[in-house]
Amino acid sequence: MKRSKQHKKQSIIHQSYRISITEGAFAQVYGNLAQIGSSFITKLMVILGASPMHYSLLSAIGQVSAIWQPLGVALTHKLNQRKHACVWTTAVGRFLTFFLGLSLLFPNTQQGIWFVLVLLFFSAGFQAIGANIWIAWVSDLIPLSIRGRFFSRRNQILISVGLIVSYILSFHVDLFEANKGGFKQFYIDLLGAGSFFTVQNQAWFLAGIFVFATLIGLFGLTILAKQPERPMQKGTNQGLRSRYREPFKDKNFRLLLVFGMWWMLAIGIGSPFWGPYMMKKLTMSLFEMQLYSTLHMVSSLLSFQFWGKFIDRFGNKSAMKICVVLGGLNPLFWLFTSAGNYNILWFEGIISGFMWAGTGIITTNFVLSIAQKGKQQVYSGVYAALTGSAMMLSTLASGIFYPGTLDVGFRVLEPEQVIFGIGGFMRWLSFIPLLFVVEKRGISLRKAFSVSLLYVLERINCYWENILKRG
Repeated sequence: MKRSKQHKKQSIIHQSYRISITEGAFAQVYGNLAQIGSSFITKLMVILGASPMHYSLLSAIGQVSAIWQPLGVALTHKLNQRKHACVWTTAVGRFLTFFLGLSLLFPNTQQGIWFVLVLLFFSAGFQAIGANIWIAWVSDLIPLSIRGRFFSRRNQILISVGLIVSYILSFHVDLFEANKGGFKQFYIDLLGAGSFFTVQNQAWFLAGIFVFATLIGLFGLTILAKQPERPMQKGTNQGLRSRYREPFKDKNFRLLLVFGMWWMLAIGIGSPFWGPYMMKKLTMSLFEMQLYSTLHMVSSLLSFQFWGKFIDRFGNKSAMKICVVLGGLNPLFWLFTSAGNYNILWFEGIISGFMWAGTGIITTNFVLSIAQKGKQQVYSGVYAALTGSAMMLSTLASGIFYPGTLDVGFRVLEPEQVIFGIGGFMRWLSFIPLLFVVEKRGISLRKAFSVSLLYVLERINCYWENILKRG
């Protein structure tokens, strides 16, 4: 009987893993093309003539959408299953991006910009509700002991797929630019499409990309609907308001929340301006931006396995300490860039990719690891809402208090660079509240380094012993 139950459990986990990766690949492609943070959305905003304040609002919308996450708890409060609620709320959010191209029809580009912002606000909001339900759904399926490796392996595959599609489409978007030559011109001549790849058609090609992304995203949800689901635990007749208050009674959650809000506040400083700064001040093409993303993604892909094993073995807190150190360092590289002089970013992209790979897994897994059993959804929803609000505030502040240039003696920093520098130091300061968070399964970073060093030395010793034996 025990063997039968164990086999059934393993079968459910395997099926969940397979479906989650397949559906996730479609979701990743969709997100890379049509969600906030996509270089294609940034390109649309540049074409429409967005201002720094517009970029701040765009980035803030991506974070304020987290406020919608607790609605996922309310939506599933009286339900016996999460699956249909997750699929349908996510579908509504993805369907809205189908209409992004309509922003080009407004006679006033400012109206078009506001149309994009409003549309993305509701799209991101509905998808945030779906994400909250999905987190609870998956946390019931995947045991805590292997969750770090599950998310790392899943992210590794998803990012690979999303990167390939983004690369192909960004190359084609750049074909519409006025200045093209070499392979790009050869490719256009090969297709015999010189009259199509003109500057006037670029915006409409972007509109087509958003339609394509929406259809891909919706198709992925039909696969997600096939993922198994464990029956939701029957709790007491606890009121919804009481459920929302429950995480705040947990001291350790409050400590994690302080760290999370500080970290996200720091991350939000300058977050609207990375893409526009690369396009406008560094004069990088969309293809070059994609090349930077490639280095970032390849670094992430190579490090996901490391982070998954590290987190499962030593805990989220020790892993996050490493990410905080690197996270504060990354923005400082940008202080040494200028138009036509940005080679340092290729190196920064590698370090950044390594850091964000770990942060991405930790952000999902940390709150789940300290949440009380059966209450992961409300813990995750409340945490996401409040930390997202913190990032929203600093994102908006970046646009409202947009500085001027700053002469530091050896060089004059652009306004964006001033903001990036402040954000870097704020990230380092988040190390302070992180020290107070308690993780039961966690191991100190010092011990983690010691164990890892001993493992490496043992491997080296075994390697040399084998060589000596062969000799």
